[in-house]
Amino acid sequence: MNNTSMTDKDIMMGVLSDYKLAVETLSHAAIEAANESLKRDFINALNSTFEEQKQVWNAINQRGWYSVKPAQMQDIQETKNKFRQPAGIM
Repeated sequence: MNNTSMTDKDIMMGVLSDYKLAVETLSHAAIEAANESLKRDFINALNSTFEEQKQVWNAINQRGWYSVKPAQMQDIQETKNKFRQPAGIM
């Protein structure tokens, strides 16, 4: 008999995926909102979602289910420099 039941890891990784989708959706909604009040609501919801996602990620990481390789200081500096450059607006 196959064991097809979901593990705690499967559930937590699913929750993390749901948060990633929510961040994408809320980001898009905030960008597209023409009404300033609605835009602010989307941004507030996005910020809350980021905080909740971080809690889920921390729980997953603490269990060793989502480990990350530390970035090299040179890579960090190069990335910072890349994003400090002004974006070309047409």
